[in-house]
Amino acid sequence: MLTTYIVGCIALIIKPGPDLMCTLATAIADGKARASTLMAGLIFGCWLWVLLLSAGVASFFTTHHGVMTAIQLVGIAYIGYLAFGSFREAVSGFRRRADNALCPASASGWRLVGRGILMSMSNPLTILFFLAFLPNFTRNDSALPPAVQVLLLGSLFCAIVPFIYFPIIFAADFFRARLAGSAKTTASLKLVSALMLTSVALILLMQVRHG
Repeated sequence: MLTTYIVGCIALIIKPGPDLMCTLATAIADGKARASTLMAGLIFGCWLWVLLLSAGVASFFTTHHGVMTAIQLVGIAYIGYLAFGSFREAVSGFRRRADNALCPASASGWRLVGRGILMSMSNPLTILFFLAFLPNFTRNDSALPPAVQVLLLGSLFCAIVPFIYFPIIFAADFFRARLAGSAKTTASLKLVSALMLTSVALILLMQVRHG
């Protein structure tokens, strides 16, 4: 049963969703360090959902559609804000004449972690997945209470994420490094990032409209 659970977790993680797309966009635009820091925030936000689920609080969000929609709209607005920032940096880069090297990636600490937490917490699909998936793997004959089982299973999901995300982050950073060398190239990477973030925001907005 645990093997089935792990396979299900991997299938969800590798599915091109908002979290993965935002991480990939960050790696392409700003490098592996910033993308890895963002990933840490995403994982922590995901674990907070797990904690809420194990405490029984998550059911409040799923039974109050307006609250879920408001949370998701906040996340969409923030992703749109990030997309606008990337577009602005791209335009600035295309106008710049002298910039011979792509600046090395650097982590921005808690601010970037906070960004990841906000993105993860504003994705209702995460909590809906946990509500539908995790209870199927709790056992009535276990010595552990169901809430503890949910917490452990959810924590295992979060622990698997880096094994999937890191290869993707390093591959994107490798691609970025190969293209480094001019202001226009840097601007082009920023533009790709902006387009990816815009696509994520639009997809999420469509989900809200049809939800």
